[in-house]
Amino acid sequence: MMKKVILLAAVAVIAAISVSAQEATITISGRVTDFDGNPIDRSKVSLGNADFTEAYTAITDEEGYYSIPNVVKGRYASIHAMRPEEYPRPPMVAEEDMRLEYWAWNIIADRDIVINPRYHRLELYGTTVFKSHGGYPGVIIYTRPMSLGRYIYGEVMNSDKPSSEAAHVDISVEPGDISFQVWADDVPLAVRSVQPVNEWVGGGRQKAYLIYADPPKAQADKFRIFRVAAFNSAQGGEWGENAYFYEIPEYKN
Repeated sequence: MMKKVILLAAVAVIAAISVSAQEATITISGRVTDFDGNPIDRSKVSLGNADFTEAYTAITDEEGYYSIPNVVKGRYASIHAMRPEEYPRPPMVAEEDMRLEYWAWNIIADRDIVINPRYHRLELYGTTVFKSHGGYPGVIIYTRPMSLGRYIYGEVMNSDKPSSEAAHVDISVEPGDISFQVWADDVPLAVRSVQPVNEWVGGGRQKAYLIYADPPKAQADKFRIFRVAAFNSAQGGEWGENAYFYEIPEYKN
């Protein structure tokens, strides 16, 4: 009888530990596609640390789907998606096969998350969402677009500058060539103003943008996922997309 009680107690402890472990982890999943909705197989999706090391990774299947289970709850710096063989590395990668990356930033992993990366030839980097206290009640979004076309067509690949200088050649997009779309939790927001800024990136300037968008109407509890897509009408036309997890501040009344 005593052995049976001990055995049942051990089973209960194991079950409790298993439930506790499940509650301490989440799953990140989704589908990687291009901007026409075509799946991208063999794309590497990584959940990253602040130093850009990989915390978790997955590879998309033939339909572009991926799943990263057993992610320990917490805050992560980024999600990155790209098929490795498409990264611009001349002459190993043909120009028509080159693509740039998808990023999502400030990942708040406190529940199961669905992220559906889309990427093409325009990379939106360093996207950050914030609000101006006492000003316009909407959101302000910072992002720095980088054009693969400007990289390819003479700006870097055909540059006669030393590699250390060529790395700082401006591959950003001019204000007259770019347009933006913004969503909050997949609900579109009206874009009211787009302002270019010259960002110093160490060794040269890159053109970044501040996007002013209407505030979301629906309420959220802890965070929102803002998604930004951009189209560069120059360089033959390029699309890019990025996301940012915005934590809703809790102020005392």
